[in-house]
Amino acid sequence: MELNVLNEKSIVDFQKMTEDLLEKTGFCVNDKKLLKLASKAGAIVDESAEVIRLPRELLKELLSLIPPSYEITTADGKVYTVGGKEQLCSAIVTDPWIIDYNTRTPRKPCLDDIRKHTAIAQKLDEVAAISLMEYPVTDFNDKTSFARALETHLLNHTKHYFVFAGSIQSYERWIELGTILSQGKELSKNRLMTVAVGIVSPLRLTEMNVKLLFEATSNNFAVIPTICPMAGTTSPYSKDGTLLLGNAENIFLAAMTQIINPGNPFLYAFGPSRSNMRTGHDMYYTMDKVLWKAAATQLAKSYGIPAAAECGGTMTWRYDQQNGAEGMLFMLAAQNSGSDFLCGIGSCFNAMGMSAEMMIIHSAWLDASKFLSSGISTNNLSKSVKSIFDVGHGGNYIIDDLTLENLRTKEFFDQEIYDSTGGYEDSRSIIDNAHTKAEELTSGFESPLPDKVRDELRKYFENIYR
Repeated sequence: MELNVLNEKSIVDFQKMTEDLLEKTGFCVNDKKLLKLASKAGAIVDESAEVIRLPRELLKELLSLIPPSYEITTADGKVYTVGGKEQLCSAIVTDPWIIDYNTRTPRKPCLDDIRKHTAIAQKLDEVAAISLMEYPVTDFNDKTSFARALETHLLNHTKHYFVFAGSIQSYERWIELGTILSQGKELSKNRLMTVAVGIVSPLRLTEMNVKLLFEATSNNFAVIPTICPMAGTTSPYSKDGTLLLGNAENIFLAAMTQIINPGNPFLYAFGPSRSNMRTGHDMYYTMDKVLWKAAATQLAKSYGIPAAAECGGTMTWRYDQQNGAEGMLFMLAAQNSGSDFLCGIGSCFNAMGMSAEMMIIHSAWLDASKFLSSGISTNNLSKSVKSIFDVGHGGNYIIDDLTLENLRTKEFFDQEIYDSTGGYEDSRSIIDNAHTKAEELTSGFESPLPDKVRDELRKYFENIYR
């Protein structure tokens, strides 16, 4: 079952309007090398204004080169297909704020948060990839702070790496680390990393992000765009206008990847938000996001491009009814959209906070979403008719054959951190159950990396600290 919020006509309209935008208005690109490559490929380029315009036929030709599916790998040799039948997940392990379980308030992240969250992501079977945002930790106030966080992160997982580099220097460090993590294999052939390339809305690709694009495609890494238009400030103040701008920015970057490296994998991703026109605040996880997630995936699929959708999120940091309502709706929308990658397990607090408990809760919400998406089958219908005949009037089904048969199946929803007791004294909240589960997953956790790789990583970071 898929959640569709756009009809066929709307999808065609968005495609045509995107073509109009990229052909007539074009994109500002602050890089002479890419301007020249685009011109050579047949684009209309104004070098003095640094603008690339893509004729319709050229755009369609470039988009046809994007693979509808591709493989990614992990440090322990697992292979996943993005755009295949399986829906994959990615988790984040840090944000500017950590929602502390004991105080139930936001605080800054420390190294133990990085270790714990990475261990949980490593343990969650549904998580195929992990990302670490470039934030310092409170344990160190010097220039090594983020490097300490990165070392702790890398030592504690073997999943695929979503690289969100804040600079070329940061990306180059990731390449050096990737050489260690790939254990002698050629980095450009094992798809160990997916690299984020940012767009500055509206319609601008900066010099640094062009360099990241060149670097990523030179290693044949999948490219995931960071596209975050804000309705009312950096995009039109309408749901459809913001969706249109985000689609144009996705499609342009997808086309540029093919100009640089034909056949390079591309993962369509879209993170819009709404500006609060009274306060100026950016509101990232509002209810509008439910519709945007589904619509963006529909547009990606209309081009035959693999799609990512944020699966978590809530505006609040509190563990309250708003958190649960928003989070479950967002998960249901992302999972039902048919997106290939569900991104952001653990994220909450307007995309600025997370916690170990939210990682576990998101995993439970994903279970609930899958259960709801499966609907009601009629596989048991003939057996049910027999049971009703056999029991007859006024009986019970406690030891009925169908009861015994389905007792240990997934016929009904059951998830360990949900309070399903319906009682009073023996009931526990979902946050308390999630905390217990997080403690179980991280207790006695040891690095899954081989000793040789751990030693090389430690030596690498020791040189940085010196």
